[in-house]
Amino acid sequence: MSTAVRLAEAADAEAISQLILAALHSSNARDYPADVIARVAGNFTPDAVRELLKRRRVLVAVQDEAIVATASLDGNVVRSVFVDPALQGQGIGRLLMIEIELRAREAGVTVLSVPSSLTAEPFYTKLGFHTVRNVYHGNERTVVMEKALSSRHPIGPYRDRLHRAQVVALWQEAFGYDSAHNLPSLAIDKKLAVNDGLFFVATDKKVVIGTLLAGYDGHRGWLYSVAVRADYRRQGLGASLVRHAEQALTALGCMKINLQITGGNEAVVGFYEALGYGVEPRISMGKKIADNIPNGA
Repeated sequence: MSTAVRLAEAADAEAISQLILAALHSSNARDYPADVIARVAGNFTPDAVRELLKRRRVLVAVQDEAIVATASLDGNVVRSVFVDPALQGQGIGRLLMIEIELRAREAGVTVLSVPSSLTAEPFYTKLGFHTVRNVYHGNERTVVMEKALSSRHPIGPYRDRLHRAQVVALWQEAFGYDSAHNLPSLAIDKKLAVNDGLFFVATDKKVVIGTLLAGYDGHRGWLYSVAVRADYRRQGLGASLVRHAEQALTALGCMKINLQITGGNEAVVGFYEALGYGVEPRISMGKKIADNIPNGA
C-alpha cells in the first residue's frame, strides 16, 4: 500500500492525537511505567496537538486517507515521531524521517537533534543518530541523540582579508563589546598572533554567518566567541561550530573543554547542556593586564 507524506493541517488534530495515544499505550508502555505514559499522553490531546501545529512543522504519513504516522520539526529538533502500532516495522517511520531530514537541510540545519524515548533509541541509531546524553525527568529517561547533516554552510579557518570586517560586525551585533580589551579588532589581532589554527568561521557563500574561537593550553581547551547571525539561528549552526571546535581540540589531545557564560545570558545554558556540557561549581576570576590593553582600559 502506498504511503504519502504531507504537512499536517488543523483538521488532522483529532487523528494525530488518537495515533499518538495508541502508540504511547502500546509501544512505549513496554519501556515506561504507567504514570510516565499518562503524563506524556496529557501533552497530546486534540487541543494540545492544535497548539503544536501552530509552533512546529508537523508532518503526517497517510495511507488511503488515514493518518498512520506523524513527526515534527522544531527548529533543529525532531519531536513527536509516532507510528500506528499495527504498522510499525514497515518503513513508515523511516520514510517520515527522510522527509524530516530533507526539510531540515532546506532550512539550513546542520545538526539534527532528537530527544528519543528508550523505545525509539534503536530506530534512531539505525538512521545514523548517536547518543549525546541522558536526561531524567523524575523516573522518565530521555536519550538525547544527534546526527550531522551535510551542510550548505561550510565551517573553516578564519581568513583575515576575507572575513575581518564581517566578523567585527557580527561580534558587535551578538556581544555588544564595549570594553577596550574586548574590542573585536583587538581580539582578532591577538588571536592571529597566536596562530594556533583555532579560529573558525561558518559561511554562506562568501558571507560570514557564524564564528567560534577555541584555545588549548596543552591540558584543557576553551571555547569563546560562539556567535551565529540572527537570521541563521535555530538551525543547528551553533551546534555545528561547537562540534567542529571539539574535533579540532580532540585531535590536539585535549581532555576537557571549558567555557564561560556571562551574567544575564543564562538562557544559553540549555544550548550547551544539550551538547553535553554541565554547569560546574566554580568561581570565575579574572585580572586585566593594563599594559597590554589600549589606553589601559
